[in-house]
Amino acid sequence: MYESFFGFKERPFQLVPNPSYLFLSRSHEEALAHLAYAVSQGDGFVEITGEVGTGKTTLCRVFLENLDQNTEAAYIFNPKLDSVQLLKAINDELGIGSDENTVKGLTDRLNFFLMEKKSQGKKVILVIDEAQNLTKDVLEQLRLLSNLETTTTKLLQIILIGQPELADILDSHELRQLGQRITLSYHLVPLTFKETREYIRHRIRIASRKAGIRFTNGAFRAIYRYSGGTPRLINIACDRAILTAYGLNRFKITGSIVKASIRELAGRGDVRSLGFPGKKRAFVLLSIFCVALLFIAFFPFGKIYNSFFKAPEVTERVSSQIRPSETETPGIEENLAEDQEGGDIATAEVTADADEDVEKSPDASAGLPAPATEQTLEAFLESMDTRTSRNMALRIALELWETEAEIKEYLDKLEDTQAFFRLGAKQNGLLIYRYEGEFEMLNKLNLPAILEVYSSANISPGYITLVQTDGRTVRLRGGKDDVRVDTESNEVVFYWSGVAYVPWKNFFGYSGAIPRNAPDDSIITLKMILRDIGFDGIEMNPVYDEHVQEIIEGIQEKNGLRVDGVVGPLTKIILYNQLKSLDIPHIIKE
Repeated sequence: MYESFFGFKERPFQLVPNPSYLFLSRSHEEALAHLAYAVSQGDGFVEITGEVGTGKTTLCRVFLENLDQNTEAAYIFNPKLDSVQLLKAINDELGIGSDENTVKGLTDRLNFFLMEKKSQGKKVILVIDEAQNLTKDVLEQLRLLSNLETTTTKLLQIILIGQPELADILDSHELRQLGQRITLSYHLVPLTFKETREYIRHRIRIASRKAGIRFTNGAFRAIYRYSGGTPRLINIACDRAILTAYGLNRFKITGSIVKASIRELAGRGDVRSLGFPGKKRAFVLLSIFCVALLFIAFFPFGKIYNSFFKAPEVTERVSSQIRPSETETPGIEENLAEDQEGGDIATAEVTADADEDVEKSPDASAGLPAPATEQTLEAFLESMDTRTSRNMALRIALELWETEAEIKEYLDKLEDTQAFFRLGAKQNGLLIYRYEGEFEMLNKLNLPAILEVYSSANISPGYITLVQTDGRTVRLRGGKDDVRVDTESNEVVFYWSGVAYVPWKNFFGYSGAIPRNAPDDSIITLKMILRDIGFDGIEMNPVYDEHVQEIIEGIQEKNGLRVDGVVGPLTKIILYNQLKSLDIPHIIKE
């Protein structure tokens, strides 16, 4: 419908598992690596799980298409079969006769085939998609198939791909024998915001004959909010947004266009069309209800009725929500709509004066200074380059630790950013912890952190230092001229890659991961710290006893760390933060 208008060879966001459109996120790369490793080893079961729409089937087909000539595969994609039907399907896929009607007869034929392939130096794998639909009897039959072996190797490698409930099924008591044979497992996760943006660009690039369409950063954010990073939902939102833009004769897809498209999806009664994770959905619905009340209070009812209950054709319907200008340049109304529509898009204030006292505690009633426009933050990030921004970000972080920052010139030539930060911190008496995860954990660590960020215009990352927060708003510093940025934490998340470099100081020098590989004096130092914090009943000896482990596990649980009783860098940071006598530059001001 819109292909020729935008210069597409085909629709870029079709809901079919086309391997040529595969976008390898970090999660997908790791899943493929697991599969490749499993085939190379050739034994046991492999389990790959992921939520609906995360790209399991596409991943599976890419994996099968890239098998070498020495590997034969049977692919079962409709596993709602009994044991006999499944064996027939496997034999059919492998080109074996399946006229037998008993489990034994079909298994004997399969075993003969597998022995023949083994003698030829070939491997045989069985891939079952949507494996959560297998009955327990059929899963038990698969376990028996895995018994087809020689004295040294398995004859059949079995890969199960399914939704998360597959893991629960395999963990059940009835299938414990099968569960024990799972040698590799991996869970696919949704895309990050950065990956969502690259995924959209990737599919458009594959489908395009020429450059004829552009998504703004506001559009990327709206799509990510809707989809939560799930590829299938991204495809749905993008396809509808492109159709909407086509109806408006637009080549630029803005946040307003995406939001209007999502409202159309919501109008179809799709429960997931709001696209928010389950934990946020109630809050979002409540917010929508409050906004609706405000509209009723301040706008004539007739306009509301016309906007929400009439359903004309695509062009008319969207035009009532977005005012198209006569040219491709958006007008003032459109800019305002994209910045303000929905009420939840954060804005930012960029201040050139970075000499203000950032140690001053924010006013609890007012938060950080009122932000200005989101374009300002976007433009600020676009002006960054990797080397200059990482140098300034590290200098700022070191200064907050009250060290006279000295970064050797040769470090700027390093391509490896992690090595740059690690060596630069080491030269100034600090350590660097590379953190990858949720933004909320940075608040718990309560230390200045160097954030890896991407603007919509830059492929290479920039770096900016988180210097202060009150939980809702944050203060950032960075850029060539040490610019200060006050913004909301939700806004930062959209530009943040999920990676941060946290400088920290090992004040008492206790080394190793306690108790795995730490010397005795490190255990004694740990016990002294725990006693200084206020814990009782600690015996001063080099034994990491059960009482100390319970204390550490309690601290880890309280601070959202993995509860394993092992004192690594994150746990050490949390412990140091509890010692009031130390001079530590906390980002949360008391």
